Amino acid sequence: MNKKYLAISFGLISLLGYATAQASCGSAACSINTNWDEHSASHPGWTADLRYSYSRADTLRSGSNKISVNPADPALVGTGEVENLRTINQITTAVLDYTHDDHWGVMLHIPYVTRDHNHSLAPDTLGDPIGYESFHAAALGDIKVAGRYRWALDESGHSGMGVKFGLKLNTGKKDFVIAQTGTPPGEVTLQPGNGSTDLILGLFWNQSPPDSDWSWFAQSTVQSSISSDAAFHPGNQINLDGGTRYAISHNLSALLQLNAQWSNADSGAAAALTPAGATSSGGKIYSLTPGLSYAVAPDTQLYGLAQLPLYQYVNGEQLTANSSITVGVSHRF
Repeated sequence: MNKKYLAISFGLISLLGYATAQASCGSAACSINTNWDEHSASHPGWTADLRYSYSRADTLRSGSNKISVNPADPALVGTGEVENLRTINQITTAVLDYTHDDHWGVMLHIPYVTRDHNHSLAPDTLGDPIGYESFHAAALGDIKVAGRYRWALDESGHSGMGVKFGLKLNTGKKDFVIAQTGTPPGEVTLQPGNGSTDLILGLFWNQSPPDSDWSWFAQSTVQSSISSDAAFHPGNQINLDGGTRYAISHNLSALLQLNAQWSNADSGAAAALTPAGATSSGGKIYSLTPGLSYAVAPDTQLYGLAQLPLYQYVNGEQLTANSSITVGVSHRF
């Protein structure tokens, strides 16, 4: 089997968050490279990928520090302020990739988002919270479509680089409500869609020496909103990914990535704020992502990866996840 087919697709976990309450509850994980094989010169044709990603954001941070907020704090008593407890994010993504030739290709990401969130309400007097509220959403998220152009740097060494260009579309549902009140949540990005259309631009490099069990890649992408709701404008986001793959055997490969994400704060009347009115969205995350892939057939791969944050810094106060996982299957036609 050609070793490049042991390079496994992996899902983008980019959960955008904003709110008028305490924290940006949708934020969960750093990006991960989407598809190792797209960076290689490969035969024309289709690849289909189905993946499931899970993260539980239940650690409240301010800056890089873990914090604990008491709803009965005298500063919050009588305000009815929301104190976020946890957000569970589950994303099932279908990815279709078409390679036209050694230069041109296009990829379509179609996510289905399931999100569960809980928060407490500050009491009217000192004591326990006056209540808890929950939010559940399950619907199509924001679809992404991106083209690419690749050129060879060293054909004998199977080295090349290229550019990406595409859009995040405003396709996600945005009208789910809190179970207890029947009203939309203050955390608007708890919804599967955030209401914006974004431009995506990127650069990538890869090398897969024909006589080596190792291959490498690096990729950087920028995402910036070009159309959004008047009350909310998502902050620009930069992702930087680098990694290596090692063929352990004919069917089994080890994967390792370093991922970095820098996000500007969201803006607008609906952007997330702390109780004191400070920005509570955006930040930076650095993560290590190990994984394995296994070829169950010449053109069919199973894979799994775990993302482990090395450093997390958030603006204001936000919920963060201590880890996230992705498993999936990829098939080349």
